[in-house]
Amino acid sequence: EALRIRRAALGDDHPDVAATLNNIGNVYASQGRYAEALEAFKKALPILRVALGNDHPTVAMTLNNMGAVYRSQGRYAEALEAFKKALPIRRAALG
Repeated sequence: EALRIRRAALGDDHPDVAATLNNIGNVYASQGRYAEALEAFKKALPILRVALGNDHPTVAMTLNNMGAVYRSQGRYAEALEAFKKALPIRRAALG
């Protein structure tokens, strides 16, 4: 419901829509619903990249969330790839 409201009010490509998708993904991940979690994160990521830029910490957070889900699924190569993409963004943001 929150996602529908945000999309109606802000449009599909607003960063707040991506934040809601991230929250939905985190809930699915905590429930072990990994495919649904990844779907939500994969929808959030391009919105964030366009709205905030590729080097924004929220992009790194989403990549990290995806990596955690891949790790939970035993998809270690994909997890490592996501974590490696997130790391330089986080380093740049945190100094």
